[in-house]
Amino acid sequence: GADPETIINCGVAGLEKLGKAFDEMEAFLPELMLAGDAMHALLEVVKPYLPKTDSSQNATIVVGCAQGDLHDIGLNLVATQLSVGGFNVINLGTDTSVAKFIETAKSNDAKIIGVSSLLTTSAYYQDELIKKLNKEGLRNSIKVIVGGGPITPDWTRKIGADGYSRTANMAVQLCRRLLAGEAGPIIVE
Repeated sequence: GADPETIINCGVAGLEKLGKAFDEMEAFLPELMLAGDAMHALLEVVKPYLPKTDSSQNATIVVGCAQGDLHDIGLNLVATQLSVGGFNVINLGTDTSVAKFIETAKSNDAKIIGVSSLLTTSAYYQDELIKKLNKEGLRNSIKVIVGGGPITPDWTRKIGADGYSRTANMAVQLCRRLLAGEAGPIIVE
């Protein structure tokens, strides 16, 4: 009988606590891997109980982790929330190339590409994606949102992304605002 979003938020809080313990060398990689598996299992159990939102937009959003990044817990949370929010979500998973993002967005008439990066080394592919969209003349028709642990509002502005949200729940609000025509960058914290 518990609220599904509250359950997810508790799982996220647990992951954040474990991440801090890892940073302080009080937890180790096996614990992080187990926590990731537990969070995936939690999402599968809770997802059917999340309230569906009717959306007249029903826009397609392509999401994935930047090339070189294999951390998809946050990505999957965002994909789930967007799907529940009424969007058609294509989740490309981890280690996604710039070309794959663009190819998938073009072939599915996607309005937004969401790129997650937990590693600072893969964050530069977010910048590369925006430059490539500009070069191909697609920047006006495809919005780009960014997120992930090291991603900040300053980085979002620096690379010219259309938006950033601090949480998966806020990503739904961010996408709705972009699709309503609000100019970016939109920072939702």
